[in-house]
Amino acid sequence: MSDSKGFLHFLFFKKWHPVPSVGSTIALFSIIGVIFVALGIVITVINNQIQEVTIYKYDQKCSPVEYNKKCSFTYKLDNMKAPIYFYYELENFYQNHRRYVKSKSSTQLSGEEISLSDAEKYCDPITYNKDLEEWQQNVYVTEQNTQVQKERNPDDIASPCGLVAKSFFNDTYALSLSGKNIDLNQTGISWPNDKGKKYKRASDSESTQWIDPENEHFIVWMRTAGLPTFRKLWGRIEQDIEEGEYTFEFQNNYNPQMFAGAKNIVLSTSGPFGGKNLFLSIAFIVVGVIQLLIALAFLIKKIRAGPSFGQKNE
Repeated sequence: MSDSKGFLHFLFFKKWHPVPSVGSTIALFSIIGVIFVALGIVITVINNQIQEVTIYKYDQKCSPVEYNKKCSFTYKLDNMKAPIYFYYELENFYQNHRRYVKSKSSTQLSGEEISLSDAEKYCDPITYNKDLEEWQQNVYVTEQNTQVQKERNPDDIASPCGLVAKSFFNDTYALSLSGKNIDLNQTGISWPNDKGKKYKRASDSESTQWIDPENEHFIVWMRTAGLPTFRKLWGRIEQDIEEGEYTFEFQNNYNPQMFAGAKNIVLSTSGPFGGKNLFLSIAFIVVGVIQLLIALAFLIKKIRAGPSFGQKNE
């Protein structure tokens, strides 16, 4: 009985309701403000140490601009420390459109066969092979991103199906300095839990699928972006880059004119918080300054009102 009474007393004991004073409120806002401003300054300093180079509209550097052909251009780079992340960036491409995001079959991407009704339900309007881009209809793109010609029935279910898969970005790149190739490591660019789990090749992948779902460029593409201008990792340069005129060679396959956009190349180093992120540092500083202004307002009010400010009226 005594144990039961003690348990009930524990459940219903009088709660502690702290009543902050004006002084403790000013101190709390001041401490939080200083911490946020300090973090914002630290992130700003780190951002300034990150090197980032953007080559805008790189396809326009070829004259004339032709698609489905190789092209090259030279670009001067400064010294950069490894690892250097190689991104492609698209502008005005709305991967966050509701119909676009929903147009895929997670079951099919995990290596399982789906029925026609499921394909029509989840992948509409890209259901059959004949709905794919012309280059996708009779090809198999391997895990290593090489293309093998394959004859396919246009009326078979597309695998992978859906709008996201159909719009797969298929430019390829090579980088060299004075005729010496710079290795672009294209492995380990996707999330570890994606390859072989969420994205898994079928047992008869080469005969039924137009791309190996374990192709990491494909996996990266399938993670849709939230903003119309976004960048996706294409590879890593795992050696320091010295200053010089570098040759960028690329297979100019992807036409940004179909969505009135542009495609860019971004080379970037990284820091403890990832790549260059001005928004994060600005956000911390702004929030910190707001906290300090609130603390200052309380302090001024206390000085003007005297000891009675914040006291409970009897």
